[in-house]
Amino acid sequence: MDTLFTAEHIGKSFHLRPVLKDVSFSLAAGETVLLFGRNGSGKTTLLRILAGIMRPEKGTARLNGSLLFTADSRWRRDIVYLGHQPNLYPAFTARENLMLSVRLRGQAWDEETFQTLLARYRLAGREEEPIRVYSEGMLQRLGLIRLELVSWRLALLDEPSAALDVDGAQTLSEALTRWHSQGRTVFFTSHDLGWGAARADRALLLSGGTIGREVAVPAESDLASYMSGEG
Repeated sequence: MDTLFTAEHIGKSFHLRPVLKDVSFSLAAGETVLLFGRNGSGKTTLLRILAGIMRPEKGTARLNGSLLFTADSRWRRDIVYLGHQPNLYPAFTARENLMLSVRLRGQAWDEETFQTLLARYRLAGREEEPIRVYSEGMLQRLGLIRLELVSWRLALLDEPSAALDVDGAQTLSEALTRWHSQGRTVFFTSHDLGWGAARADRALLLSGGTIGREVAVPAESDLASYMSGEG
């Protein structure tokens, strides 16, 4: 597969403590890759840097050859990020938030697709409510609808299944399969190694501020042993 994304020597510190020291890796077009590691290893920090939310202290990244972390922000249109909380406006309704997200990317609103996704993610009938009344699971499902509505080439997902119930996790799994078949690239974290391993083409271990190991076609037992230092 052709390389879509590369990161080279990414570094970031907080209060003089290095969290990311020298992170380098690549992602192929159409690949689904799990980033795993202990709590506090820097997984969220890395994803936020790659999404352009946080600046690295060193290092570079390229998406389809275009340099990231530059003043020219057009590269952001090819990347989407879903964190622990969707980056949406609490006082806005679900419809208002999603229409804004779509239009900020220069895309046309598709009402029929929106209604289909509301039903798929079990938010039908709740789209005119301000999202401040939503539960964590509802907010996560709303964030996933956003990913379904906007165009992107690389999705950065931080614990995407964390707030979801069984039905929500199944809908997410179906979305990951669909995006994979569409040739989209997904880079995600998960505290549930079994769930993550079952949905990844390969896995990268973040340890000691760097990518310590790459695991092709990962199994949950392998990932657990690598995290504990036994593999």
